[in-house]
Amino acid sequence: MAADDGRETWDVPVPPGGWGTPWPQCVELARALPSTQWTLVGGLMVQLHSAAAGLAVSRPTADVDIVLHIETGAATTSSVSAVLTGLGYTLQKSIDHDAPAHRFVRGKQQIDVMIADHMPEAKVPTIGGRKPFQVAGGTQALKRTVNCRMVVGDGEPVLISIPNALGALVLKGAAYKEDSRDKGRHLDDAVVLCATIREPLTTAKDMGGSDRSRIITLRKELEDPGHRSWQLLEAADRTPAMDALRILATNPQLLLPVNRLKKG
Repeated sequence: MAADDGRETWDVPVPPGGWGTPWPQCVELARALPSTQWTLVGGLMVQLHSAAAGLAVSRPTADVDIVLHIETGAATTSSVSAVLTGLGYTLQKSIDHDAPAHRFVRGKQQIDVMIADHMPEAKVPTIGGRKPFQVAGGTQALKRTVNCRMVVGDGEPVLISIPNALGALVLKGAAYKEDSRDKGRHLDDAVVLCATIREPLTTAKDMGGSDRSRIITLRKELEDPGHRSWQLLEAADRTPAMDALRILATNPQLLLPVNRLKKG
């Protein structure tokens, strides 16, 4: 379980009630595939951020969603598919040959395997002969990863890579724009992630590209402090989380006076 990839490592405490399903499944994957090859996204990513920040909020999910590090050469779709096959998973293919292939199933368990967006067409790999699912916001998320060291059950610690809070929040902004299936879930996740950002002025300095536009999208939807998603947080966490989202969505030029005051 060597952490020699240069990423920051967080020791994540066991949350109240322990790590429920599907964490044993995710840990099994982590023991078979090093954290350099994939990054966890989706509901489990939000759970890890929440636990690392000590928040009293849980994000239920039944899925394990991962994005492969194709861009670094650390992983290939064929090698990861072989590992999953060895663990007893089968690739689920749509009858529509043009539909992306991404879901590996083992009984009622599933792992969704995806790649980042903005990959040159000539370099986009296939999964089982089909095109893969490309995650909006995935490219920036894979550049902002941290390793989480965690223990599930009585086993040895494992390392699991996730996007840092900014990477995760931008990912949620992109998902909100692109995914019409469950927009409320993306807003719920964004609220929890905002509550983990304790120094938003510092975080704002790391923003670039499409980051702010994706966060502005979230801010517009969550501008009302009475929005139901904010009710997921305890009262003490709610205002700092709202402030974090407001600061990250604000033009950096308008934040300069605040920075000067802080330095003084």
